[in-house]
Amino acid sequence: MKRYQKYLALIGLALLVAACMKILNVTHPETAPVNTGVDVSIDIEVTPAEDGSSRVLVGILAPETWKLAESSQVTFTTSYGPETMTMRVATEADVAPSGKTWPVSLRDSLGTQDNYEPVEWTAFIADEELSWKNKEVFTGTVKIHFTTGAENLKTNLAYVVSNVKEAADVDVRVVHKQLFETTGGENATIDYTQPKVCSITPETFTWEDIVALHCNLSIPMNGEDSPLKGAEKVYLMARATYGDGAHEAVVDEVGPKTLMMKNGTDKWVLYIYPHEFFGIPAGVKIESVSFYMVNEDKSIEVKMPNGGEFSLPENNK
Repeated sequence: MKRYQKYLALIGLALLVAACMKILNVTHPETAPVNTGVDVSIDIEVTPAEDGSSRVLVGILAPETWKLAESSQVTFTTSYGPETMTMRVATEADVAPSGKTWPVSLRDSLGTQDNYEPVEWTAFIADEELSWKNKEVFTGTVKIHFTTGAENLKTNLAYVVSNVKEAADVDVRVVHKQLFETTGGENATIDYTQPKVCSITPETFTWEDIVALHCNLSIPMNGEDSPLKGAEKVYLMARATYGDGAHEAVVDEVGPKTLMMKNGTDKWVLYIYPHEFFGIPAGVKIESVSFYMVNEDKSIEVKMPNGGEFSLPENNK
């Protein structure tokens, strides 16, 4: 376990608050095996603005496949009293001030926290109201237990602790985002944190197969449109490593071999047999393939947000 003391301030919600909640510390693992229970602890500080009462709300963002509403337990312990509160899953009957359910309202306000695969917010509401008076600052701790799913994946989990005041909005002052990875499963790691500009079909493949490399240039990266959005022609530049990674074959020509076929608005595809495409003998194992897209004179390149080439691991289930 590692103790984190960083949180991301959020601005933009007009709030009526009876007490300001601030995340102080989050204790959370960086990784865990698949199908395993995980314990999370969130320490908060509550600063009342006036005498009053409210219910605590905890929101958790995680992959949809984990079904946190079915597998999680959440409690809230405070020095102010009552000592420990159990928290239940918010249902469709729990309507947020927006008129929507809490999971939908949290998603509208906080988004998917830089996840690009299916994730969902699950909301938990305290069974009892928390009362305070005399503007006394006090502390509390949220304890969360959830179970990971069956797949290897890397994702941004997120947590928000709020004060819910009836007929008012939710006091969402901070959200903690946690990079988390599950290991030990049978599949190649699915990286939820990378924009899915590129993909491969079939989903189950090795570099010994004929594969289709897909490029969707309608997807923004870093909040900006692709520089090749609206391009009339797109070409695939690629490299492969083989011989236990000791050798590299590069294809960087602009021509019929690398010209991608249009597959919809700003969507492109190129079918390749990797051994033939890279000129690697059929009996030699290809270790990895990476690629990026260019325009006809190579003056524009589309790569990963960090400047690296796109790379998708074999998925031979």
